[in-house]
Amino acid sequence: MFIERSAGRIRLTRLIFVAAGLVPCLLLAGWAMHRRSAAHCDTVRAAWQAAVGLPLEVAAVSHPRPGVIAATGVVVRSPAGLPLLELPALEVESAATENRLVIRAALVDAAAAGMLGTLAREWLQSDARHPRNCVIEVADLAWGGAAADQGRSETLRIECVGQGLSRAIRVVRGDGEGGDEIRAVRTLEGQGQSIAERFEVEGRLSRPVPASVLAAVAGLPVSTSAAIAARATVSGDLQAMHDAAGWSGSATGRIDDLDLGGCCAAVQARGAGAASVSLKRFAWRSGRLVEAAIVCESGPGWVEAALFDRLVIALGCRPGPALQASAETRAFDAAGCALELDGGSVTVRPAGGASGLATASGAVLLQAPTAAVAFERLAWMVSPPAATFVPADGPGAWLMSIVPGDPRGTQRAMNPSQREGARGF
Repeated sequence: MFIERSAGRIRLTRLIFVAAGLVPCLLLAGWAMHRRSAAHCDTVRAAWQAAVGLPLEVAAVSHPRPGVIAATGVVVRSPAGLPLLELPALEVESAATENRLVIRAALVDAAAAGMLGTLAREWLQSDARHPRNCVIEVADLAWGGAAADQGRSETLRIECVGQGLSRAIRVVRGDGEGGDEIRAVRTLEGQGQSIAERFEVEGRLSRPVPASVLAAVAGLPVSTSAAIAARATVSGDLQAMHDAAGWSGSATGRIDDLDLGGCCAAVQARGAGAASVSLKRFAWRSGRLVEAAIVCESGPGWVEAALFDRLVIALGCRPGPALQASAETRAFDAAGCALELDGGSVTVRPAGGASGLATASGAVLLQAPTAAVAFERLAWMVSPPAATFVPADGPGAWLMSIVPGDPRGTQRAMNPSQREGARGF
């Protein structure tokens, strides 16, 4: 018996078989080509740019694993087009409620730190725009500025987590064994029209970090800190809280390699050298200074004579036997002072048991005041020579804004329960 065959049916069956096998392959190949195309790369770049809020460049993207986008040649630019942060390679993994970024290497200088600080503040305050948690891991981080000269890199982990009415950012440096980390927590309290914000910041830096980076993260003007802290480093501990009454907190630590010329320029004077500042005790309450013990030291250097005159006139310092009245500059081998706040006055003493505030060739150039100095006199000392009445600008105006408050307010910025809440993130 023979089975009837139709040539048309055979061709149709073969065509359906080929189409069923070929079309999915073509679609898969087209989809793969699209994922590697410039159009797809631009789509990814546009999505990341919208999340960051700054111009972004991406050289190429790939998809090594499901849910993971790998990118190379990522550059974050300022609104003016200047490069802020360059990332040779990174991976972004998206989960249901969290984004995880793995960055192979990054160089963070003052410009990049300022941008990252702005993004951190936006994440803390913008629940609607940034609803997802985020974890960022940097495998090889190098600091720009002073730390770049040390040729040392480290790891960094940043956790951005929201829980209920609280949002927190935790930055862990290295493997975390040294305790180097910073926490910033924003909490909403109350209901309806009486809702209020509270910010808590707690940090510890056992190893120095460039002062220019920290100043940029805090949002300080670059022009103010650049000249003074170009090579300076900071280490220490900080606890602070901001509520309706303003900032309160305490800090201890050290600032090394301050540019003495930049410090003099900030008070409209000339000088050269390097200085260090050690904060033995430093506390403020509701924006007012309540406790301070500070040691300032400098090695060989010089300052103009007019600055010495301001120290004598404003603070009551006394010229030493080695001081030459006719010289236009005052060169010294060592200089330093210990400042201690006592109520509304400041006691000024030589640092480290020295015989004077400044010495040259073993002789005293400048001696300490014989009595405590009113805190307001410090504002006059750092104000421009031509200033009249209350200093209205510069360091003098800032000092007047933190005139010491109630010395009974020397308590820590956060009570134990608040600190435990901050550690919960």
